[in-house]
Amino acid sequence: MATATVTRVIGRKYVIGSRVYCTECPCGYLASAVVDSATGRLEHLIVTPDHGIDSRLVPIASAHCEGEAVRLHCTLDDFNAMEPAVDVHITPLDPARPPRHYPNEESSAWPFFDLGPSTPNLGLAAPEPVLMPRMSYDDHVPAGESRIYPGDHVHASDGVIGHVRGVVVAPDGDAVTHILVDEGLLRGHKRVAIPMELVGGVGEDGVRVLMTRKEVKALSPCEVVAAA
Repeated sequence: MATATVTRVIGRKYVIGSRVYCTECPCGYLASAVVDSATGRLEHLIVTPDHGIDSRLVPIASAHCEGEAVRLHCTLDDFNAMEPAVDVHITPLDPARPPRHYPNEESSAWPFFDLGPSTPNLGLAAPEPVLMPRMSYDDHVPAGESRIYPGDHVHASDGVIGHVRGVVVAPDGDAVTHILVDEGLLRGHKRVAIPMELVGGVGEDGVRVLMTRKEVKALSPCEVVAAA
């Protein structure tokens, strides 16, 4: 039986979803890679802590990959003191003048906070508008940097072809050389590496590549190896 061709890529891989360790213990999971859109350099990692909900914005100079894991050059206390990736602010309700909540792109709501006056067991059917606190967000990711999330769609020139799984960084710096992509369906997919020169852009709708779906499908599975 013929052996399947594997493309070897030299560099350091940051696979989103990997375990993250501080100097003395595990501290969380890699939630996102943050790339400078102008320079193509990996600038930050967003790490979701094991305890708590506030993801931390970790400068890439404070981290390195080690196999499938990511190790931070800091203690757990140092990690917990790092800047959050996003601050959530909740505007308190004035009991005397509760606002009516109309969802829009700049706000979100907590379900079932207060349904107003109604008869028992009929709260969900009550005609009164739901009264909920307003939530706003302060994004701490610097302007000009783009998040790469797991599961982001990869758009070829003729349609969606897969999902993002991580990035490969040059062995002698922080320049992103490839985007790691799970090409194909959930079952039976293969992981390929798309060179950055074939990446047209990274945005809220995912990653766009300067390839057709047929060209992406023709790529061999990749193996990322460290420089000798």
